[in-house]
Order: sequence, then C-alpha cells, then structure tokens
Amino acid sequence: MQPLTPIHFPVVKTARYYQIGTPNPLVRDVWAVLHGFSQLAADFAVPFQPLEADSRLIAVPEGLSKFYLDTRPGHSGASKVGALWLTREDRETEIVDIVNYLDRLYERILEELANRGVDRDQIRVHALGFSQGGPAVCRWAARGAAVVDHLVPWAHAIPQDVDLRALAERRPRLTIDMVYGTRDRFIGEDAVEEQRAVLESSGVPYAMHPFNGGHSLNLAMLRQLMGE
Repeated sequence: MQPLTPIHFPVVKTARYYQIGTPNPLVRDVWAVLHGFSQLAADFAVPFQPLEADSRLIAVPEGLSKFYLDTRPGHSGASKVGALWLTREDRETEIVDIVNYLDRLYERILEELANRGVDRDQIRVHALGFSQGGPAVCRWAARGAAVVDHLVPWAHAIPQDVDLRALAERRPRLTIDMVYGTRDRFIGEDAVEEQRAVLESSGVPYAMHPFNGGHSLNLAMLRQLMGE
C-alpha cells in the first residue's frame, strides 16, 4: 500500500476584517493589528478604538480559521467562538495563505487611499501582532510583497524561520519594537534577553518596551507606539 500524499490546490475564501478610521487625504499611518490565539477581530479591535484619528487608519484582520472554544462534545448558540492564525498541521501552506491574505489587505487599503490622493510614499505602514499574531506579522514582513516600515511583535518572540538580516537588507527603513508585559506568565527574562541578542546581531533598529502587566494589550503603550 502506497503512503498517502497530500495534494494542495487554491480555493476562494472570504476573509473578514474591521477598520477603525476612514480613508481620507490626511491619513499618514496605516496600522495592521493582528489578534492572538482564540480571539475574534471585533473583540481585539475594541482597545484600538480610542486611538482613532484622521491621520491614522487601523485595520484589524481576523484569522482564516475559527473554532468553538468549548471543547466538550456538542455546542449551543451560547458557545463562544475564537479564531487563530496557524497550527502545526500543514503549517507551511497556512503561512503562505496568511502572507497572501495580508498582502491582499495591504493592496486594498492602499488602493482606497490612492483614490483619495494619498500616495504610498506618504504613508508609514505598521504591523502589530499580539501573541500568536506576532509570528504572523513577522512572516508577512519577511515573505510578503507589502512594504512594512514598522514591526511590533507583542507578547511573542520573532519566529526562528524569519531571517532578520535578510529582512533588514530587503527593507532598510524597517524598525522593530518588541513589547511585553513584565508579569506575562508566558515570557521569562531569559526569553527577553535571547530576543535582545537576536535583534542586536540583526542590524535592524529596534527597541524593547516592557510594561507593568501580563499577557495583554496596554493602552498607554499603544499610545506611546503611535506617537500620542
């Protein structure tokens, strides 16, 4: 009996995202912010709503896979649903899908802004990924066609398959801000120092931003990163 071999082929899938702010001639900063494991984009978008500004557009895409958070057999209309970006199953194919998805979103937003007289060279593109969204934005910056100017992995390490030196050569304007809570149970001091060493050797301009908190977003830190 021959071993089974997977066969991949592309299909059409409808993605969902939320937008904070309106495309207009004043927009100069575009933020793509990615949620963490088991979150939905609508919930993740809420802390970003106070940051709405005429000069800022915030896109909140949702992972392409959803699941019921209640793992017990059966579910009801009250069962909560979450989304995710990636599992270890068919991992490389899912990474390609994520990168293509975010590239399409990037193209869509830039087209909307171009229709309002805003050129790409007038815009700074920021990519923030919280928890599981962190590796997703890092791989997008490294593999995608989109030009990401500012990368913010939040509460997650940069994945080892991202070659930061190659990324620095490809995107010389890129800067990285690593953000983590000092009471994040998933991030120890050793992990922080390991990331610092990786960034130090990469040649990419970077900064480390600890805040007093756990595995969560922090509005004061968001305001700082957005220059408020």
